[in-house]
Amino acid sequence: MKKVVSIVAASVLAVSGVIALAGCQEDNGYSKEGRLAVWVGDGLQEMFETIAEDYEEATGTPVFIKSYTGLTAAEKLALDGPSGRAGDIYVQGGGADLANAVDRGLYLEVDKDAVDFDTRFVEAGQELMSYNGKAYGVPLGTETEAIYYNKTLISEEVAEGFETWDDLVTWVKDFNSKNSGKYGFQFDYTNCYYTWAFNEAFGGYIFAKNADGTYDVEDIGIDNDGSVAAMEFMKKMIDEGVTPKDMTNAVAAVEFQNGNLAMIYDGSWNLTNYRNAIGAKNLGVIKLPYIPEADKTFEDGTEGDGVPVAFGGGYGLAISAFTLNPEESMDFLDFVTSNDEYVLEYYRVIGRIPATVSCADNEEVLSDIALKGFYAQMESTTIQPPVSELAAVWTPLGSAATDIFTNNQDAEAVMVATKQAVIDAIELLG
Repeated sequence: MKKVVSIVAASVLAVSGVIALAGCQEDNGYSKEGRLAVWVGDGLQEMFETIAEDYEEATGTPVFIKSYTGLTAAEKLALDGPSGRAGDIYVQGGGADLANAVDRGLYLEVDKDAVDFDTRFVEAGQELMSYNGKAYGVPLGTETEAIYYNKTLISEEVAEGFETWDDLVTWVKDFNSKNSGKYGFQFDYTNCYYTWAFNEAFGGYIFAKNADGTYDVEDIGIDNDGSVAAMEFMKKMIDEGVTPKDMTNAVAAVEFQNGNLAMIYDGSWNLTNYRNAIGAKNLGVIKLPYIPEADKTFEDGTEGDGVPVAFGGGYGLAISAFTLNPEESMDFLDFVTSNDEYVLEYYRVIGRIPATVSCADNEEVLSDIALKGFYAQMESTTIQPPVSELAAVWTPLGSAATDIFTNNQDAEAVMVATKQAVIDAIELLG
């Protein structure tokens, strides 16, 4: 009898032990009803844990923050989602990355009305998290390119006073003639991610944009008269010494950080690096100035407006298609982006430009001349076309830059051949 009691007691203890162990197990971060799991990249956990605490206090819904490294959010979700090991919400790259993820069925469409999508976010932010006219997330921070300047080499008054590109060029030529070993302006003309802003000013385009926001990948404007004129415009800058020959972004960045370069055309992702190098009080940012000679209608009907339009990118929050908490996830997206402090904290941690309209008028932003400059450029920024055919563009355009700027080949002939190379590459993509 004692033996039976001992067995029963042992069984109870064993079951109790299992229950105790189960209660002590760490949260794995998978989606489960009644608790949100937000998956974030390395460096964002502390920020989002604060938001999670605030959200639980406000709504009663607990939030678990899971940090990971290595694969992108979409790749992680593609691997984990079908087996039930995914989270509810991900910090996801926008533009083409988001479009590819949506095509794979990884994210849910976002109710625009629920987050005031069309009024809460800057236009580039809306474009960042949209695909085929629908929203698949909310933007947190955006990226673009603009002109950084060093106030120890060019005064704020002069830099901020450039009304046209001609003003900038005149100043640069004068600076270069008087300062041996230093340069007035540099940019990476070998990289079409940077140079395409000039093509846009002259009316060039990669793929035509339809009225509904989608792209017509069969309408390619790489070789139109405006785009050819833009390449000739940049070639003239190189030939006249406005920017040195054989210039890459890596070389220019070092010159700028070492105090040998007055202005560099570069991305907002380098804002923290440049601040650390030359000091926040010495750093300013201006948008790309208006180009008068690009504001015209060319012989083939191409219409340029003289406004350089930079490529943009960034990140936002997207809801996993495998979530067990779609309504709560939607509410969390609204909660985060309706609070300027959270969006600004993302900027402080990561350095991306806050994506909400209200942040543009925030005192912290208004007092930051560099951030103000990027907001000005954001008004003339476009997200890369979110189509798979874009992958066929970069290599031919890179080769075109070498042929025109380095090998001195005829710009029109090169751009015609480049368009055909893009068409051929798209056919290979299937």
